[in-house]
Amino acid sequence: MRHNGEKALGMIETLGMVPAIYGTDTMLKTADVTLVSYENVGSTLVTSMVNGDVAAVQAAVEAGVAAASSIGKLTASNVMPRPIGAVSDIVAVHGLEESTEEFSRSSALGLIETFGIVYVLEAADAMVKAADVRVVGYENVASGYISVLVEGDVSACQAAVAAGVKAVEQMGTEVYSSVVIPTPHSDLKKITSIYDIKKLLP
Repeated sequence: MRHNGEKALGMIETLGMVPAIYGTDTMLKTADVTLVSYENVGSTLVTSMVNGDVAAVQAAVEAGVAAASSIGKLTASNVMPRPIGAVSDIVAVHGLEESTEEFSRSSALGLIETFGIVYVLEAADAMVKAADVRVVGYENVASGYISVLVEGDVSACQAAVAAGVKAVEQMGTEVYSSVVIPTPHSDLKKITSIYDIKKLLP
Protein backbone atom coordinates (compact mmCIF):
# COMPACT_ATOMS: atom_id res chain seq x y z
CA MET A 1 0.00 0.00 0.00
CA ARG A 2 1.44 3.39 -1.03
CA HIS A 3 1.41 6.31 1.41
CA ASN A 4 -0.82 9.19 0.37
CA GLY A 5 1.16 12.40 0.90
CA GLU A 6 -2.02 14.29 1.77
CA LYS A 7 -2.33 12.19 4.91
CA ALA A 8 -0.30 12.19 8.10
CA LEU A 9 2.35 9.51 8.57
CA GLY A 10 2.94 7.80 11.90
CA MET A 11 5.90 5.60 12.76
CA ILE A 12 7.13 3.40 15.57
CA GLU A 13 10.52 1.71 15.62
CA THR A 14 11.50 -1.03 18.04
CA LEU A 15 14.30 -3.31 19.00
CA GLY A 16 13.12 -6.64 17.64
CA MET A 17 10.03 -7.81 15.77
CA VAL A 18 7.60 -8.80 18.51
CA PRO A 19 7.22 -5.31 20.05
CA ALA A 20 6.79 -3.87 16.54
CA ILE A 21 3.98 -6.28 15.66
CA TYR A 22 2.23 -5.73 18.98
CA GLY A 23 2.55 -1.96 18.59
CA THR A 24 1.25 -2.16 15.03
CA ASP A 25 -1.79 -4.19 16.02
CA THR A 26 -2.55 -1.67 18.75
CA MET A 27 -2.20 1.29 16.37
CA LEU A 28 -4.60 -0.29 13.88
CA LYS A 29 -7.19 -1.04 16.58
CA THR A 30 -6.94 2.38 18.24
CA ALA A 31 -7.80 4.74 15.40
CA ASP A 32 -8.84 4.91 11.76
CA VAL A 33 -5.37 4.41 10.28
CA THR A 34 -4.00 2.19 7.53
CA LEU A 35 -0.82 0.13 7.65
CA VAL A 36 1.34 1.34 4.75
CA SER A 37 4.85 0.14 5.52
CA TYR A 38 6.75 -2.34 7.65
CA GLU A 39 10.46 -2.96 7.47
CA ASN A 40 13.15 -4.99 9.18
CA VAL A 41 15.67 -2.16 8.97
CA GLY A 42 18.63 -4.19 10.19
CA SER A 43 20.76 -4.26 13.34
CA THR A 44 17.64 -5.50 15.21
CA LEU A 45 15.50 -2.44 14.34
CA VAL A 46 11.97 -2.93 13.00
CA THR A 47 9.77 -0.06 11.80
CA SER A 48 6.04 0.12 11.21
CA MET A 49 4.23 3.04 9.51
CA VAL A 50 0.56 3.99 9.32
CA ASN A 51 -1.31 6.85 7.69
CA GLY A 52 -4.58 8.70 8.22
CA ASP A 53 -5.69 12.11 9.38
CA VAL A 54 -3.45 13.86 11.90
CA ALA A 55 -5.58 13.26 14.98
CA ALA A 56 -6.04 9.57 14.18
CA VAL A 57 -2.33 9.05 13.52
CA GLN A 58 -1.37 10.85 16.73
CA ALA A 59 -3.75 8.68 18.76
CA ALA A 60 -2.56 5.51 17.01
CA VAL A 61 1.14 6.25 17.51
CA GLU A 62 0.63 7.14 21.17
CA ALA A 63 -1.14 3.81 21.74
CA GLY A 64 1.44 1.92 19.68
CA VAL A 65 4.29 3.43 21.68
CA ALA A 66 2.68 2.33 24.96
CA ALA A 67 2.01 -1.19 23.69
CA ALA A 68 5.47 -1.76 22.21
CA SER A 69 7.18 -0.33 25.29
CA SER A 70 5.19 -2.64 27.56
CA ILE A 71 6.88 -5.76 26.15
CA GLY A 72 10.14 -4.53 24.63
CA LYS A 73 12.24 -1.52 23.75
CA LEU A 74 10.92 1.34 21.65
CA THR A 75 13.77 3.14 19.87
CA ALA A 76 11.84 5.91 18.07
CA SER A 77 8.40 7.22 17.14
CA ASN A 78 7.15 10.15 15.09
CA VAL A 79 4.09 11.77 13.52
CA MET A 80 4.59 13.72 10.28
CA PRO A 81 1.45 15.78 9.51
CA ARG A 82 2.11 16.30 5.77
CA PRO A 83 5.35 14.70 4.60
CA ILE A 84 6.90 15.81 1.32
CA GLY A 85 6.57 13.67 -1.78
CA ALA A 86 10.10 12.28 -1.49
CA VAL A 87 9.28 10.93 1.98
CA SER A 88 6.21 9.21 0.55
CA ASP A 89 8.43 7.66 -2.12
CA ILE A 90 10.82 6.32 0.52
CA VAL A 91 7.89 4.89 2.50
CA ALA A 92 6.70 3.19 -0.69
CA VAL A 93 10.05 1.40 -1.00
CA HIS A 94 9.11 -0.45 2.19
CA GLY A 95 5.44 -0.83 1.30
CA LEU A 96 3.52 -4.01 2.00
CA GLU A 97 1.74 -6.26 -0.46
CA GLU A 98 -1.99 -6.70 0.01
CA SER A 99 -2.84 -10.05 1.56
CA THR A 100 -5.80 -12.18 0.49
CA GLU A 101 -5.48 -14.29 3.64
CA GLU A 102 -7.50 -13.56 6.77
CA PHE A 103 -7.37 -14.57 10.39
CA SER A 104 -10.29 -16.68 11.53
CA ARG A 105 -12.61 -14.98 14.02
CA SER A 106 -11.37 -17.17 16.86
CA SER A 107 -7.70 -16.78 15.95
CA ALA A 108 -5.03 -15.37 18.18
CA LEU A 109 -1.30 -14.93 17.61
CA GLY A 110 1.38 -16.00 20.07
CA LEU A 111 4.87 -14.56 19.61
CA ILE A 112 8.19 -15.19 21.32
CA GLU A 113 11.50 -13.47 20.60
CA THR A 114 14.83 -14.69 21.95
CA PHE A 115 18.50 -13.91 21.55
CA GLY A 116 19.77 -16.89 19.57
CA ILE A 117 18.19 -19.59 17.45
CA VAL A 118 18.90 -22.36 19.98
CA TYR A 119 16.45 -20.80 22.41
CA VAL A 120 13.72 -19.99 19.90
CA LEU A 121 13.75 -23.57 18.60
CA GLU A 122 13.28 -24.84 22.15
CA ALA A 123 10.46 -22.33 22.61
CA ALA A 124 8.74 -23.37 19.37
CA ASP A 125 8.94 -27.04 20.30
CA ALA A 126 7.49 -26.39 23.75
CA MET A 127 4.73 -24.17 22.39
CA VAL A 128 3.37 -26.73 19.93
CA LYS A 129 3.66 -29.58 22.42
CA ALA A 130 1.81 -27.61 25.12
CA ALA A 131 -1.27 -26.50 23.20
CA ASP A 132 -3.23 -26.75 19.98
CA VAL A 133 -1.28 -24.15 18.01
CA ARG A 134 0.63 -24.23 14.76
CA VAL A 135 3.83 -22.47 13.85
CA VAL A 136 2.99 -19.88 11.19
CA GLY A 137 6.15 -17.83 10.99
CA TYR A 138 9.79 -17.32 11.83
CA GLU A 139 12.13 -14.34 11.50
CA ASN A 140 15.79 -13.60 12.05
CA VAL A 141 15.73 -9.86 12.70
CA ALA A 142 19.57 -9.74 12.80
CA SER A 143 22.23 -9.45 15.48
CA GLY A 144 20.92 -12.62 17.11
CA TYR A 145 17.27 -11.70 17.68
CA ILE A 146 15.02 -14.53 16.48
CA SER A 147 11.22 -14.74 16.61
CA VAL A 148 8.63 -17.47 16.19
CA LEU A 149 4.88 -16.97 15.63
CA VAL A 150 2.11 -19.43 16.39
CA GLU A 151 -1.62 -19.27 15.70
CA GLY A 152 -4.54 -20.83 17.54
CA ASP A 153 -7.38 -19.75 19.79
CA VAL A 154 -6.66 -17.33 22.63
CA SER A 155 -6.38 -19.87 25.44
CA ALA A 156 -4.18 -22.15 23.34
CA CYS A 157 -1.84 -19.28 22.43
CA GLN A 158 -1.67 -18.20 26.06
CA ALA A 159 -0.75 -21.71 27.16
CA ALA A 160 1.73 -22.08 24.32
CA VAL A 161 3.53 -18.81 25.01
CA ALA A 162 3.71 -19.58 28.73
CA ALA A 163 5.23 -22.97 27.93
CA GLY A 164 7.69 -21.45 25.47
CA VAL A 165 8.85 -18.82 27.95
CA LYS A 166 9.24 -21.45 30.66
CA ALA A 167 11.26 -23.71 28.36
CA VAL A 168 13.69 -20.91 27.55
CA GLU A 169 14.03 -19.95 31.22
CA GLN A 170 14.81 -23.57 32.08
CA MET A 171 17.77 -23.30 29.69
CA GLY A 172 19.14 -20.53 31.91
CA THR A 173 18.24 -17.42 29.94
CA GLU A 174 15.33 -15.02 29.46
CA VAL A 175 12.97 -14.45 26.56
CA TYR A 176 13.53 -10.97 25.11
CA SER A 177 9.82 -10.39 24.47
CA SER A 178 6.59 -12.34 24.20
CA VAL A 179 2.93 -11.54 23.70
CA VAL A 180 -0.45 -13.01 22.82
CA ILE A 181 -2.60 -10.93 20.46
CA PRO A 182 -6.29 -11.92 20.65
CA THR A 183 -8.21 -11.29 17.43
CA PRO A 184 -5.31 -9.72 15.52
CA HIS A 185 -6.19 -6.90 13.14
CA SER A 186 -6.65 -8.16 9.58
CA ASP A 187 -3.87 -5.89 8.29
CA LEU A 188 -1.36 -7.88 10.35
CA LYS A 189 -1.64 -10.58 7.70
CA LYS A 190 0.38 -8.26 5.45
CA ILE A 191 3.21 -8.69 7.97
CA THR A 192 2.82 -12.27 9.13
CA SER A 193 2.61 -13.53 5.56
CA ILE A 194 6.18 -12.28 5.04
CA TYR A 195 7.35 -14.69 7.74
CA ASP A 196 5.33 -17.69 6.53
CA ILE A 197 7.63 -20.68 6.86
CA LYS A 198 6.35 -22.16 3.60
CA LYS A 199 7.73 -19.10 1.79
CA LEU A 200 11.05 -19.30 3.63
CA LEU A 201 11.76 -22.95 2.86
CA PRO A 202 14.17 -23.57 -0.05
